[in-house]
Amino acid sequence: FDKIGIDTSEVLEAAGTKWNFLKFKPGLVGGHCIGVDPYYLTHKADMLGYHPQVILAGRRINDGMGKFIAEQTIKQMIAAGSPIKGAKVNVLGLTFKEDCADLRNSKVIDIIRELQSYGVEVSVTDPDADPEEAVHEYGVRPVTWAELPRADAI
Repeated sequence: FDKIGIDTSEVLEAAGTKWNFLKFKPGLVGGHCIGVDPYYLTHKADMLGYHPQVILAGRRINDGMGKFIAEQTIKQMIAAGSPIKGAKVNVLGLTFKEDCADLRNSKVIDIIRELQSYGVEVSVTDPDADPEEAVHEYGVRPVTWAELPRADAI
């Protein structure tokens, strides 16, 4: 929808007027189960000769959300007149979902890596994330809220 100027939130709001509509939307789907379990199903389906394109398309969209979010951030920064190389961006949250210490398969790292590919200096804070585990898993050390630098974007 973004490429043709349609606001996904507005589409979901309109669709939500139907009594039985379920509000599913693209996002950072990570963790130890939801992000990977569909692949078990699609693998078994492939073995049986069925090619579950809808499931795979959903995973492709969700797997690309980190890059999409980072690119949207970069575009907003450019529109605001911020230089990109050397810009500072603070990321609030590293675990795969809120109020959870689990870092497994967190897609936030996709946002961080994509921003870094533009030369952006990224700082991240997450009170639920274990800093040592974050360094071990992703090479990222979360800082405290008080340690976050002044940033060009959040």
